[in-house]
Formats: sequence, C-alpha cells, structure tokens
Amino acid sequence: MCNMRIKKNITILAIAILNIVATFFVMLKLSGDVPINLFAADNRGRMLSKYMLLVIPALTLVISILQVLYRVKTMDKTVTVGKIIEDALFTIIDGLLIAANWYLVYISIDYTKTSILHYNLVPVYYIISIICGIVLAALYSTYPINKFGTIFGIRTKETLEDKEVWRIANRFNGFTGFLSSLIIILLSVYFIVYGFNLTYLIIAIFVCGFLMFIIPPMYAKMVYKRVKA
Repeated sequence: MCNMRIKKNITILAIAILNIVATFFVMLKLSGDVPINLFAADNRGRMLSKYMLLVIPALTLVISILQVLYRVKTMDKTVTVGKIIEDALFTIIDGLLIAANWYLVYISIDYTKTSILHYNLVPVYYIISIICGIVLAALYSTYPINKFGTIFGIRTKETLEDKEVWRIANRFNGFTGFLSSLIIILLSVYFIVYGFNLTYLIIAIFVCGFLMFIIPPMYAKMVYKRVKA
C-alpha cells in the first residue's frame, strides 16, 4: 500500500510537470499575442502575451505539490473517508485546471493559425470527450483496490454488507467501467477521423449505461447470493 501511495504521489507531480513542459513548447510555436475572451465571437482587443499561457500550468503544479505534501503528512499515516474526499477534491481541481489550460492553448493555436505537429485542429468537444474518458479510466482502475465502503466503488446493499462481495463486485465494476471509458475514447477518435455519427453515439450511450450502471449492481447481487449460500 505504501508503494502504491508513493507511485500516486510521483504520478501527480509527473502529470503537473509534463503539463507545464508541454504548454511551454507549444507556446514557443505561437506567433504574437493570444486571446483571453473565450466566449466572444470576436477576440480582437482582448489579447495577452502568449507567456500568460504558463500561468495556469504553474498554478496546477503548485496545487499538485500541495496535494503531495498533504498526502505525505496525513494519508500516509491514517486514511479516512474525509481525507479521501479532500484528496479527490485536489485531483478534481488539478483536472479542471489542466482541461482549462489546454482549452486556452487550443483557442490560441486556432487564433494564431499555428501548425502543431502538422495536424489540423479537431473540434474541442472531441478533445474534452477523450479527456473525460481518460479520467474515467483512471478512476475505475482504482476500484479493485479501494478500501471497503469508500465512496469510490459500487455501493449497494449487497457490497456494503460483506467485504468479499465488495472486493469481487468492485473488481468486476473496475473492468466494466474501464471498458466504458475505452468506448468513449475510441468513439471520440472515430468521430475525429470519420466524422460524427448519431447512431453510433446512441449505441455507445446505451452500452456504456449498461456497463456502468446496470450490469455491476446485478453482478453484485449474484455474488452476494453465491457468498451467502
């Protein structure tokens, strides 16, 4: 468990550092100032230096360092539901800041007509969809190892009554959730390459809904009956 916490601390810092480094190299390719009014059709007159794009990544790095310090001083000693929630809030803030950062970068690239890696820009909602899929995959990957009764797990009457049912059901739910995340990512990539398809979107919504919300509780009931038999 200690090694897992160390790995997570390293991952948190690595993501923040990678974010600021990647933003820095993209920023170097931008020509001129960048827009700051994200929600207006005409950004002219509302410009800032491209170096301002480093503000959010720098803030993300500071928050990530604070999160790691918090984890080292508190969660490495005793883990409570309250501490898990506080740690999750840190992670959510980091994720939102990173998403906002790359949304700004995307708009800046589009506005300055900069060629990045010689690929045309794709609609931002597909990028957001891929990011959401990655976040969900990371979240569900923790389900098989989460502590009994934690908020990050399938919480049903059956799983909360028996630790073995909790372990088996959440291991299965981790798989179905990860599979749903993979479907979201692959579908987003498909839309980027071949264009939007409403039929595929509807099918994916139903499949992911069953994988995430219908099948896991049913499986938990089956496991509960087998364990209690």
